Amino acid sequence: MISKSLEYDPLEDITTILAHKESLDDIDNLIAATKNHRINLENEVLELDEERKKSVDGLSGKDGIDDFDFLNVFKDFEDTKKFASVTQNNISRLTEGISHLDYAKKNLTQSMTLFQNLQILTDSYTECKKLLGKKSFIELSSSYKIMCSMSENTFASYKSVDEINKLLASIARLKANVLDEIMNSYKKILSGRIPENSLMKKELKVGVSELLESDHGSKAQVIDFCINKLLYEITEIFQIDDEAGSLENLPRRYIFFKKILNNYNSNFSPFFADTWEIPQKLTSKFYSMTRKDLQLLLKRELSGTSPSVDLFMNSLQETLEFEKYIDVRFSRKITDEKLSKTFEPYLSLWITHQEKSMKDKILAYMSESKLPENPSDSLVIPSSADLFRTYRSVLSQTMELTGSGTNDNILKSLASFFSKWLHEYYEKILKPLLLPPNVEIKNKDEAIQYTVLLVNTADYCSVTINQLEEKLVEFSKDSERISKIFIPIKDLYGDILARGNNFLLSRIVALDMTYVWREFNNIDWSRIEVEDYSRYMITLANVLSFASDSATLTSSSVKKSSVESIVTQFNRDVYSWNFLDKIIDLVSYDFVGCIIKLLQPVPPFASTTSTRKLSAEKIVVIGDQLLLDVSKMKDTMNLMLDMMSKSSIQSTSLNRVKKHSDNNINLLTRFIKLLMAPINSPDDYHENYKTLTGNNINTAVWSFLFALKGASWDLNFWQQHWTVFNLDLEKDDSSEPVQTNDNFIFIWQPELFAQFQVNLLRIQNLSWTDFIRNELKITMPKRTVASSNIKS
Repeated sequence: MISKSLEYDPLEDITTILAHKESLDDIDNLIAATKNHRINLENEVLELDEERKKSVDGLSGKDGIDDFDFLNVFKDFEDTKKFASVTQNNISRLTEGISHLDYAKKNLTQSMTLFQNLQILTDSYTECKKLLGKKSFIELSSSYKIMCSMSENTFASYKSVDEINKLLASIARLKANVLDEIMNSYKKILSGRIPENSLMKKELKVGVSELLESDHGSKAQVIDFCINKLLYEITEIFQIDDEAGSLENLPRRYIFFKKILNNYNSNFSPFFADTWEIPQKLTSKFYSMTRKDLQLLLKRELSGTSPSVDLFMNSLQETLEFEKYIDVRFSRKITDEKLSKTFEPYLSLWITHQEKSMKDKILAYMSESKLPENPSDSLVIPSSADLFRTYRSVLSQTMELTGSGTNDNILKSLASFFSKWLHEYYEKILKPLLLPPNVEIKNKDEAIQYTVLLVNTADYCSVTINQLEEKLVEFSKDSERISKIFIPIKDLYGDILARGNNFLLSRIVALDMTYVWREFNNIDWSRIEVEDYSRYMITLANVLSFASDSATLTSSSVKKSSVESIVTQFNRDVYSWNFLDKIIDLVSYDFVGCIIKLLQPVPPFASTTSTRKLSAEKIVVIGDQLLLDVSKMKDTMNLMLDMMSKSSIQSTSLNRVKKHSDNNINLLTRFIKLLMAPINSPDDYHENYKTLTGNNINTAVWSFLFALKGASWDLNFWQQHWTVFNLDLEKDDSSEPVQTNDNFIFIWQPELFAQFQVNLLRIQNLSWTDFIRNELKITMPKRTVASSNIKS
């Protein structure tokens, strides 16, 4: 455990040995062992020391080496140290003279450089003084640059020397004289005393520019002096406390400044360096002083109880035109804040001014023709495009005035303004186009044209309102507040668009369909013989036909059908396909309604006076005819969709509507086949029922279908079939529950379905009542909506 390493730490071993309480019992043995180990170590050390001595004595006797003489070594070291010190002192005495000589040489060089620079400075000063008298700024510039540079950099630290300080003071006076001379020269020129000598132009344009390039403070002072001199007259004339400085005379102020710019370019620009950019600085200064005046004038003129909107608009318009002039003239290099920015706090007056303009426009729209002049154009009210052109113009001007929409309050006012007049357009232009429900349609073609015009225009307005909203939201910091303003108006246009579509479907197409179903009802179905398509299907084909499809038209058909007139005038294909989608539902729903009305039992049910119009056998024959008619209906719908697809670019829409049509036809076919299924065998009928209804377990559906098949009101007969149906229900109870709210095809005619259930529950016979309420578990249906109200 004990290590032989020099870094051995005994505490580690002691901690390990005494880690447990039981170790204290052997403490005596531990002390004895430790003592023995220490004695052994001491003996080993003594032995090793003896061996070392013997080794040294042996070497001494063998090689004849005597004891080392340390005293002689130390003596030699001290002698060497003294010799080195003496040598160093000798060398210092020899080089002391050379150091003094180097210092003298350095001082002499600096003095010669100083006097040379002083000579140059003096010569430059003398030269500048002489040339200033001649006003030779070009020759003066090189000496002047040297003089300025040396006085500011080289001799600035020698001001304590009286002679040099006097020279620097003289130079400062000379610089002031040069600046005064330059200003006097420009003062004479700007006062109209333009020298005929062309050399003076070069002296000022080139010489002064080079002269002041080394003195930026003096350069800025000269430029400011010249700008103030050029603007002195306009400043004196257009005082805000005088009539000339009023808002009414703001255009004169702008005209006057344009003259100043033109006068500078034609008379004064040859005397100024192009790098000084005097016209730009002149414009910036004018912007600054005019902005301050406008802030005071606008506050004074427009903060009263009756501010002049016309004055505000004229001033704003003049300011915008002036800013455009400046932007064009200087290629948008003027980066100062626009003058029109001062009008921002009063922009609500500008928006109010637009109210009168919009009111006049609405009155003009009301007197204009609603139909486009060119029949080949989209069927959209022309005034709607003009309305949004006006909106875009107002929005564009507002963006210019607000610095790309940084003022949220203005954007909110603008959104409210747009929304207000969109509502006015809706009330005065669009709403009157929709025929009220209680008004008779006298001219169907005209009703179609104006209603489609309404739908197209409402769609155009809805799309453009969204674009307008997106533009305002883009510039606004509070997009949610802007969007909320547009929600009511978007709902209004969406609502009238839906109402227009519903009018075309329920009052135009449905009106044509009444002739189809009138023919259906006029057929003597009790004597029907299956030979060919029924007459009403030929009429249906004509109603759904397209003029380009002459094969489906009878000889008396010489114009477009209502359906074709509607779908071909819609502005967007999506509306045409959606309308055809709804027509498919309309035809399907009405067809099922006619079948139900033909076959349903006459109340009161299950009474001694109850009779059936048609026998079960005759219903099978009727079913054969209906299957043939459904086949014709399918061909008619497919042809209608194919004709529409020729003028459409949306193949996905065709596939979607075609699938919907096939699904409806499939459901009709299964319904009719179920009406034809024999009911002699309850088991066979139940298998057919499960297959054709998709295992429908709704007892009301089962009862209505059984009644439509012409089943007699024999309770035993009904119970026999119910037993088979109920056994299947009990089997299904053990598995996952099946939806019981599936009304099969009767979802298309909820009113007739509900009326049948009501009539069942009105049966007075107690046995029937028990069967209906306790076994069939039929309850009073909820209030239903008429199937003719197809959602738009």
